[in-house]
Amino acid sequence: MAVCWLVTLLALGACGDSTATTTASATSVPATTAPATTAAFTTAAATTAPATTPATTAAAATTAAPTTQAATTAAATTSAATTQAQPLNIPWVKNGTCYEVFVRSFFDSNGDGNGDLNGLIAKLDYINDGNPNSTKSLGANCIWLMPITSSPSYHGYDTTDYYTINKDYGTNDDFKKFVSEAHKRGIKVLTDLVLNHTSKDHPWFQQASADPNSPYRNYYIFQPNNPGYDNLNGGKAFYKNPKGNDYYFAQFGGDLPDLNWRNPAVVTEMEKVIKYWLSDMDVDGFRLDAVRYLIEDGQNQADTPETKALLRDLSKYIKSVKPDAFTIGEVYTNLPIDSYYPDQLDEYFAFNLADQMVKSGASGTTGFIDTAKTLYNSLPYQRYGVFLTNHDQNRILDAPGISLPKMQVLATSYLTLPGLPFVYYGEEIGMLGRKPDEKIRTPMQWTDDKSGFTTGTPWEDLNTGITQYNVAYQDGKPDSLLNLYRKLIHLRSNTPALAGGTYTPFESTNFIAGAYIRHAENSNIMVVINMDTSDATAIKFSMKSSDLPPGEYKATVLVDINNTNVTFPNLTVGANGAVSGYTPMATIPAGSAYVLELKKAS
Repeated sequence: MAVCWLVTLLALGACGDSTATTTASATSVPATTAPATTAAFTTAAATTAPATTPATTAAAATTAAPTTQAATTAAATTSAATTQAQPLNIPWVKNGTCYEVFVRSFFDSNGDGNGDLNGLIAKLDYINDGNPNSTKSLGANCIWLMPITSSPSYHGYDTTDYYTINKDYGTNDDFKKFVSEAHKRGIKVLTDLVLNHTSKDHPWFQQASADPNSPYRNYYIFQPNNPGYDNLNGGKAFYKNPKGNDYYFAQFGGDLPDLNWRNPAVVTEMEKVIKYWLSDMDVDGFRLDAVRYLIEDGQNQADTPETKALLRDLSKYIKSVKPDAFTIGEVYTNLPIDSYYPDQLDEYFAFNLADQMVKSGASGTTGFIDTAKTLYNSLPYQRYGVFLTNHDQNRILDAPGISLPKMQVLATSYLTLPGLPFVYYGEEIGMLGRKPDEKIRTPMQWTDDKSGFTTGTPWEDLNTGITQYNVAYQDGKPDSLLNLYRKLIHLRSNTPALAGGTYTPFESTNFIAGAYIRHAENSNIMVVINMDTSDATAIKFSMKSSDLPPGEYKATVLVDINNTNVTFPNLTVGANGAVSGYTPMATIPAGSAYVLELKKAS
């Protein structure tokens, strides 16, 4: 179902020829039915794959030389420039919070040392028990699962079969049961979709590397000679084919050969994968991995016009299968992500904001507030994901300069900023961990007895800090980090100003303290923080304009991370929502954060 203009872009050939080829493949293998086995899938696809069509083969053979046509580049640029941003028509996103889960590390139901889907089902009530007034669940209404399909690695970002659940995690029927149980609780399910590459052990690559005439040869990018340039990280871009005398392209290492998205057959294959997970497995959307790198143009290996055009088409296809499906992309860069907006995926992770939040925490400053303003102004309708760290980064409480009080301030901040928040499992209890990657993906700490994760030997050694940083220990402590996350997530989901309100930061007379306003109709929130280890004295906050109607506002504390029982003076708002010289208290204590409701004073 690849659209004609995209096939032209990918194959750089005649639309009629490419469309006919793609249609033949799509009709030969039903898109909504997963093959019974990988072998069956390989056989079925091999009989229809159009990779040996001369026009396709010529176009797909290389990325060493520039192939982008001027007209294509101009068309892609024009599309991005003329398309107007639209709000998402996905109701749960507006007041949502997502919880990122590494299934292998969440909960082991059978004692083999690996977390599994039945274990995740057993712990669903911890994430959301379906009661909007619950004080025992986090209240997240979305789960993002890291890769769950068959893979030779512990992490799963190198699949050997896009259709089959990793045997360590259970079966496809176990997954269907998990989705059903999640939906009963009002939880949406997002799965990781890895489009850029497969495992070198995938049957496609095994056949492609062994036989130059294989119909899968052009599913990947082979060159007769090594072009000699590096990948974006300064490592090898091309690897020697162990079954031949040629080389193949792999952005993330030789075990992860890149798929060739210039080949229409690859587009068709991945459309079948997408439809299977949306329709047969009933997932609610995808987190798309490494989307910057889908189509290279020689040494231009990231953010190409062809990649952005492909994302537009994939997004349209996803919506055609399930109109309310949600997509969020990994654009792992501190550069602005506005070039990927607004007509490609629904959202992208705001890595630049996350990076600035960690830096602000380490330095005891509030620079992230202005970064959030830039992001808010450049990406309308708050179509981005906010987070502190994820599975590729050191755990936030183990980052240099971050203490537990600072983490509480950071949590209060990002869970009250615009955008869809993503919480990495264990973050809410302060789990520790520094790279290598296995050490930031360790088993969830449910108790202080072997972390309560398994009755067997865990797949990875447990991390330090289990005595204090576990669910059972923090559950009964009102001022714990866990209960702060519970309170903030529930507050966000039930407060219109936090769910989708406007965002206006104050100007501050001291960079260690900051504040901002979130405003929606009949709902106003003010957040005041001091990120430093020193008190902030005689601070004045001002703003030239805001969405607050003029008047006197009473400030009522909803969240005080230090439980100081402080009261705040009224906030006076002038014409155009201006505020001049507001002093919330004589001294804003070190490591403090307050979430206040503003209501017109009687």
